[in-house]
Amino acid sequence: MANKPDINEIAEALKSFISSSIVDHTVDFDTHTVLSTLGIDSFSLIEIVLFIERKYGVVLADESLTPDNLKSINSIAICTYKQLTD
Repeated sequence: MANKPDINEIAEALKSFISSSIVDHTVDFDTHTVLSTLGIDSFSLIEIVLFIERKYGVVLADESLTPDNLKSINSIAICTYKQLTD
């Protein structure tokens, strides 16, 4: 990937994906909302991880898939960005 996205671009892509594919489009949330408060469960988190892996061509390391890294869109975006820049 020639131009690596920044954290905000990753976060916006994740927010769009979650809004269109996981939660009802009428649900209001931002990139710092705790995902579990939206009803996002472990199966939905797998969908989010697969979206990241497909979109950015990066495999998120198992050790990076921690509750803190999967807590919000922003934390997932930061984790993804770190994987892309390592």
